[in-house]
Amino acid sequence: MARARGLSEFSVIPRLKALFRSNAAQVTVGIGDDAALLTLAQRSGLVWTVDTAVEHVHFERGWLTLEDLGWRSFHAAASDVSAMGGAPLAALSSVIFPARFGASELERLARGQRAAARALGCSVVGGNLSRGTELSITTTVLGHAPRPILRSGARVGDELWACGELGLAAAGLRLLQRGTRRGSSVAARRALLAFRRPRAQLQAGIALSGRARAAIDISDGLAGDAAHVARASKVRLVIELDALEVALTPALRRLALELGVSALSLALYGGEDYALLATGPARARPSGASVIGRVEKGQGVWLASSKTGRQIRASGGFEHSGGRIAPRMGR
Repeated sequence: MARARGLSEFSVIPRLKALFRSNAAQVTVGIGDDAALLTLAQRSGLVWTVDTAVEHVHFERGWLTLEDLGWRSFHAAASDVSAMGGAPLAALSSVIFPARFGASELERLARGQRAAARALGCSVVGGNLSRGTELSITTTVLGHAPRPILRSGARVGDELWACGELGLAAAGLRLLQRGTRRGSSVAARRALLAFRRPRAQLQAGIALSGRARAAIDISDGLAGDAAHVARASKVRLVIELDALEVALTPALRRLALELGVSALSLALYGGEDYALLATGPARARPSGASVIGRVEKGQGVWLASSKTGRQIRASGGFEHSGGRIAPRMGR
């Protein structure tokens, strides 16, 4: 690996090994060998996921600190484990860094990863470093889900549940795209934090285990991710707009007015909330879940309004291309 600004593989690995030192019982060998070694006695339902954050596609360096980026990329990967009703056990991180990215920058990024790993109770056990043209972080997470929740289990008659806040990250992205780096109101600061420091809904995912029949994490917008569940389960998901509006936070409603956009549009078509969408019977609904719709026979995702008494088909979603929001609604 090319040397630059004190960053070479042989000098950095000992520092990362010390930074990510783990006392977790399942980690027998961590950073420093050819591969990590985990002892997973009596473990069933192991789940694996991988997620990549690429500069100019998923983020811009001017929008967040390197610590933010380390946290954000880690929680994005762990969110997939949460969506399956699991808890993360261990993670690998592969970083591709550009020229003029030195050891101090890498350590700041790693500190953000370490903070996220500690918050989630997940050990970082290895990874890879290499040079490239743009900054890129790939995080692989191994988790344990005793009763994994799939996208394909939704049944007609199920309720549609949302766990976590919707739309705030999209509002934060709008602020950043407008050049706002520090919010002047509590609502703006919350939205910026939602984008920079999202949180995988670990406890909500665990609470869904044994209760939900289908689940997914919301990274591409509520409407877009609901479509994945509808397709996998071969059902029709109906999002009740009145119920969804009630579930939105006052902070999002206030900020949407300031931004001149619809709070519902931010929730439906904004991305990277890392909330959870699930379906299940009313009798099994977790206490922290908001009912925002139902499962019916048919296909696709539909938006129902009590004001008009009509349903329209939802389309569009969040596109990871410089963080564009592409809201589209059609019949």
